[in-house]
Amino acid sequence: MQKQFKFMFLVLFVLLSMCLFILRDKKILFERQGQALENNCECKFYNAGNYLDDVSNLLAKVELAKIPRQNIIFFAQIWHSATVAHDNLSSLPYENDLLTKILKYLSQTGDFCYAMLNKSIEEKDLSNNEWQKVNKLKNYARDLNHEVNKFLNENCLDEKICWNSLLLKNDDENQKKFSVAINDVNKKFQDYGELIYDGAFSDHIKNIKPKMLIDKKQINKLQAKNIVKKIFASNYLNNLKEIISIDEINKKNMSVYVLDVIDDKEQKFYFEITKSGGYLLLMLGEPKETKLNNKLDVKQGIKMAKEFLNANNFFDMQENYYEETENYLTINFAPVKNNIIYYSDLIKVKIDLYNKQIIGLESLGYLNMHCERKKDFLSIESDLIDNLLPDDFEKINIKECVIPLETKQEVCCYEIMGIYKQDKFLIYINQENGRIEKIYKLFENERGVIVE
Repeated sequence: MQKQFKFMFLVLFVLLSMCLFILRDKKILFERQGQALENNCECKFYNAGNYLDDVSNLLAKVELAKIPRQNIIFFAQIWHSATVAHDNLSSLPYENDLLTKILKYLSQTGDFCYAMLNKSIEEKDLSNNEWQKVNKLKNYARDLNHEVNKFLNENCLDEKICWNSLLLKNDDENQKKFSVAINDVNKKFQDYGELIYDGAFSDHIKNIKPKMLIDKKQINKLQAKNIVKKIFASNYLNNLKEIISIDEINKKNMSVYVLDVIDDKEQKFYFEITKSGGYLLLMLGEPKETKLNNKLDVKQGIKMAKEFLNANNFFDMQENYYEETENYLTINFAPVKNNIIYYSDLIKVKIDLYNKQIIGLESLGYLNMHCERKKDFLSIESDLIDNLLPDDFEKINIKECVIPLETKQEVCCYEIMGIYKQDKFLIYINQENGRIEKIYKLFENERGVIVE
């Protein structure tokens, strides 16, 4: 009996020791991960500060040049620095109105300088108004850079701010410290929105009335409910059980009815129906437990998505790119008319392959941009395309299309698909001036067709 007791005690002692060792290792690992996260966040903030410094200095230099040929390198560098600073700040584990303003500033500064870069490449002088915008952006960059560096020196170096706590959102005191510390920066940005470039990248571009909704008759809540009921009456979803709620909200550029819905399989859906015209703007289905039965293949999924689009008044749609994950297929569609592809008018559809139903749709690009277009300029001859491509570029096909630019304008292009050194590419050549606007590398496999 005594031997058994000793043996059990020894076993328990060994197990307890092992647990303690495991807990210690877990604690060390957790602390290392926490420190790595802390270092990563601090590094991103420092990087953002360094690139903000570059933006400030380069905006000051570009004012001295004022010659298109000299401006090219400056605007290219500003665009790059603003983009990288934006990427670093946007990944920080904290959100507030100020950081939103700073990210907006960086995004619009980058977009503005990209537009001015293209203008300089075409050897066009900037207008007086555009130079005034450069000066205003420079002043904001200088003030912002000063306050961000001050924040870094007074808070990050002294470790007053804990990024871990900000990420976990479980430390109200630490979040308050962050808000107070960054308040000085906010003072510099109180009137920022009034000074932003009022051309292609101002908010009114995002807030323009969608072209598809112009002069469309407004519907009421009952009609919005009937539209959702009609969608569920099709063969692409389960049967409708209940419309839980319906509200009207005003977005920046349109009014929509928001509906929370549940089907007869207890799956929840979220709908947005435009008040003007009654178009389906957004549909999101709650992820559902996968049934282990035969799933749709890509061709069947694309066919289902096309039929669903057609049933909801989105006509002449052609699939472009798609990606298949474990359970879902996501497809980008664009309208095609007179053999011209309109890439500005994209609609995205998501399909549950196992449950064989549509569970997602987003049509903002289509509603914003779709309208009748016509060419009003002389275009380059298609047989001149060969002169713009490398000698060993093997063309597969050429299509006509309309693509959006960073300036939010559209251009008519030739889309040339071809192979160059064993890789497949898409090259977009402006029909008006013969300039190469975009180059994408095309990736095709059994899981999808995507571009980068």
